[in-house]
Amino acid sequence: MGVLMTDDLPEEISERLQSFLVRRPSWTQARVMQNALSLFLLQNGVNDRAVTRMYLESMFPESVPEKGGVQ
Repeated sequence: MGVLMTDDLPEEISERLQSFLVRRPSWTQARVMQNALSLFLLQNGVNDRAVTRMYLESMFPESVPEKGGVQ
């Protein structure tokens, strides 16, 4: 993933994001952005298994088996 654009976010969102991250140390800015963007794409008509997998991995990182793996 490239550079995160959190500097371009409105101050209110940036503050809430930082507050969210402080309360949830297992989440990173990258994980939040991956989650938000993949959900946005899915909700707006993108029908792609890779995007769906990225969304699920960001929501439930410990419960999604690796590619080709069996749990």
